Amino acid sequence: MILFPGLARCLQVLFLALGIVLLPSVTEAGLFDKMRARKEARKDPPTVTKPTPRPQHRSSYRDAHGDAYINHELLAAGKDAEKKVVIDISRQRAFLIIHDLVAIDTAVSTARRGKYTPRGSYQITEKVASGKVSTLYHVYMPYWMRLGQSTVGMHVGDLPGYPASAGCIRLPQRIAPLLFENLTLGVPVEVVDSWDEEGLRIPYTVRKPTRFADT
Repeated sequence: MILFPGLARCLQVLFLALGIVLLPSVTEAGLFDKMRARKEARKDPPTVTKPTPRPQHRSSYRDAHGDAYINHELLAAGKDAEKKVVIDISRQRAFLIIHDLVAIDTAVSTARRGKYTPRGSYQITEKVASGKVSTLYHVYMPYWMRLGQSTVGMHVGDLPGYPASAGCIRLPQRIAPLLFENLTLGVPVEVVDSWDEEGLRIPYTVRKPTRFADT
């Protein structure tokens, strides 16, 4: 009985000693947690992926030229004839050739400065009248016609009167359906810096095409 108070005192002293020893450890642990939290807060915030913009349908496209030469008789007679398309970059014109005669001559808009429309000989490998969307620019490309295995094609787009595309060949809104209707998969397309019109049966002399509305 006499030892019990002494034992209690010893335990009290022991607990106090332990408390003195443990208290700094607990404090340090809390300090480390705060430092770790501050370090995490200084890190770059997580990258938030922006949602892909939804393409907007358009009812009209700009055509600063408003002209085209169209030989309707040749188009009607040449439904199953051999055809080819020539894209003249320097003149910003496209020509549909049937029976070695010009059936359509239309303005186009090719790559703007800093972009590039690839030159060369291709074939049309894909046709999509509607619903085709650019995966890069998220815009609709009506009457899409792909050139070979490239990412470039012909399609409806704005024609401001100068090269303005990202690489594709923009066609006037009223001409694209005609080309789409008269071109099948496999039709050759030549993209050249300047077309010398070699091979035509009759020299093409229409330099100022009649307006589309007048044809």
